[in-house]
Amino acid sequence: METLSFILGIAFVVVIATAIVAVYAVVKVSKISKQLEQTQQTLYRDIDLINRNINDGDQTLYRHINDVEKIVFSHIDSRLDKLVQRKQLLKG
Repeated sequence: METLSFILGIAFVVVIATAIVAVYAVVKVSKISKQLEQTQQTLYRDIDLINRNINDGDQTLYRHINDVEKIVFSHIDSRLDKLVQRKQLLKG
């Protein structure tokens, strides 16, 4: 009878220890899960910010290209007009 009581006592201690470890593991997993979600949200925000910055940079670049294109066409047009005037003066 003493052996049975001893074995039941040890089994009870093992069950309690396992339960404590299980609860600790669940709490740890829960904390890690929350940290992971926060990290994921931060990552998504950072990716969105990077995409916005890239898009803003692209728009600025396109505007600059269009401005330069207008300046170049204006300069070419001016030079072409001067060339036409010189040709007309030489003909006339």
